[in-house]
Amino acid sequence: MLHLHRKLLIWMCAAIISPTIYAAPTSNIYSTSFAILSYAKWPNPVPEICVVNNPSFAQQLTNHLPANASYKISNIQSQQIKNTNCTALFFSTLSDQEEQHLLNTAVTFPALSISTNNNNCEIGSAFCLYKKGSNYAFKVNMESLSQSKIHIDPRVLLLAKTAESNQ
Repeated sequence: MLHLHRKLLIWMCAAIISPTIYAAPTSNIYSTSFAILSYAKWPNPVPEICVVNNPSFAQQLTNHLPANASYKISNIQSQQIKNTNCTALFFSTLSDQEEQHLLNTAVTFPALSISTNNNNCEIGSAFCLYKKGSNYAFKVNMESLSQSKIHIDPRVLLLAKTAESNQ
């Protein structure tokens, strides 16, 4: 009986302690995206985030919007880009070549571009998110970032470099 009580006590202690041991934050694609966006200096007080050709991702991004963030999130079709005031474009269904084509031909305004489908990040979006273990990391395309005309705090570049060096 004493042995059973000891096991029960150990189990209860483990249950109480476990949440604090495993309280390290995990990143998902949404928290990583909003972390990147938080380093931007936006040209207007409520940046418009446009998710291109993916209404499901737009809804999920809206569902994961941080409480203190003020963004307008919408889904648009790629042919609508010219007629929007998007300050950030999320690509998740296009190839890097298609991203680059749209950025070169349809975007005539300052707009930061982020992709979840561009692993090399050599052309296309300025920020490219990818799965790294159980978390998300990102790469930066400096040429696309400078063409975006959105000022990004340089500290975000250190975060990308740290993520790359830990691979």
